[in-house]
Amino acid sequence: MKDRLDALDGRLRAALLRPASPRTLHACAGLTCAAFFLLLMTRTLTQAAGRGQQFGAALLLTLPLALMLFFAVRLTKESEGGVLGALCACALCACALLARLSFLERSSGDYDLYLADWLSKLAAGSFSDGMRQDIGEYNVLYQYILFGITRLPVPALYAVKAVSFMGDALLAGAAARLCSRNGRGSLPVFGAVLLLPTVVLNGGMFAQCDSLYAACALWGLACCLQDRPARGAACFALALAFKLQAVFLLPIAAVLWADRRLRVLDAGVFLLTLAAVALPAVLGGKSPAALVSIYASQTGLYTGLNYNAPGFFGLMETAGLDVYAYGNFAMAIAFGVCALLVAFGIRRAGNLSRTDYVRLALLLPLWIVFCLPRMHERYFYLADVLSVALAGCDRRMIPAAALIALASLSSYWALAIPLPLASGMMLAAAVIALAGAMRGEDAHEPRRDAQFPEA
Repeated sequence: MKDRLDALDGRLRAALLRPASPRTLHACAGLTCAAFFLLLMTRTLTQAAGRGQQFGAALLLTLPLALMLFFAVRLTKESEGGVLGALCACALCACALLARLSFLERSSGDYDLYLADWLSKLAAGSFSDGMRQDIGEYNVLYQYILFGITRLPVPALYAVKAVSFMGDALLAGAAARLCSRNGRGSLPVFGAVLLLPTVVLNGGMFAQCDSLYAACALWGLACCLQDRPARGAACFALALAFKLQAVFLLPIAAVLWADRRLRVLDAGVFLLTLAAVALPAVLGGKSPAALVSIYASQTGLYTGLNYNAPGFFGLMETAGLDVYAYGNFAMAIAFGVCALLVAFGIRRAGNLSRTDYVRLALLLPLWIVFCLPRMHERYFYLADVLSVALAGCDRRMIPAAALIALASLSSYWALAIPLPLASGMMLAAAVIALAGAMRGEDAHEPRRDAQFPEA
């Protein structure tokens, strides 16, 4: 009997641990999607009126899971993982989406005060009517998405969050690609980004779309590092078209150009992509002046020195300070730090490894947002994700990633961490990351990486 059980154990181990076939991986993903859809059909969705809306909402909310599984299957296949690994990856994606759905019925103050009003205005008329209005502070690319949401037979809150969840999947896939070695993406980084608390809360609780611009920005960097500069430039343009906060990472384009990973010709791709994004709005009746003024008007929306961001002004009591003087001082420091980081990258052009690029990509939004005035807690979003990506490339950066994640989370939620302490933690993480860049101890990694399969 013992021999039979040992033989059975050996056969089972061999079956579960040997590299899974594509058919097996796709079957695991398909069964996970089907089971999740059935689970949503049995769940009470309070905003869904009738079985029709229940079906539509369940189907729409299953799409982010399908996108997560797409990346998980690709990464499992590249790592030659077995059936057991595939099942774990599917369980990871399902748990990541369940964490987000825990807050599905919750609408934040931003959604109730602003987004719901913008959706009602877009729903009231045609596409041209919507484009001619001055709706919100988002650029037209996200307005297109909001207009599409108003035409779906599902509650708007569910649809807005589903779009953000899809952005989370794209973001995690980009982070995994940034950490690729020998053409293989990092499944642990993919899972860590999906489960990062600030990423979960950003879309799941607050219905924000930061994952969309961040995903485009990270895919832009990943494409440039894989010698696909035109795609990288297009992704950078899409990131800027989604949100102005993409400018925190875009200075890295100067380093990529100095390192011959971007060309002057790609600037034309960048501008053409922005023009292509704006074209439907212009054809719909929005004036070019209104398009240009969207981001210009955002710079004057907030007049305080700090909006709960764990940055420089989180270290002090800002009440009574001269907002103009201190704001200009901080902006000058931030621009100076940005110039120093870009100059440091350009000086090392030709000798930058993938890890060096990920570290520089982290340092730019981390230090710029830390120094700038008028920052919100969500503006550290890029730094949150890139710190996880850097920890996947360099394990010595795990403490810095933990400090950034905890400091950011404390500004999202009312944790037992006061803002000055959270700001100190963010500063400590920024110094650790900067020290790692100064050491430059990544010579073990080849400068040019093998091509990875498209995802």
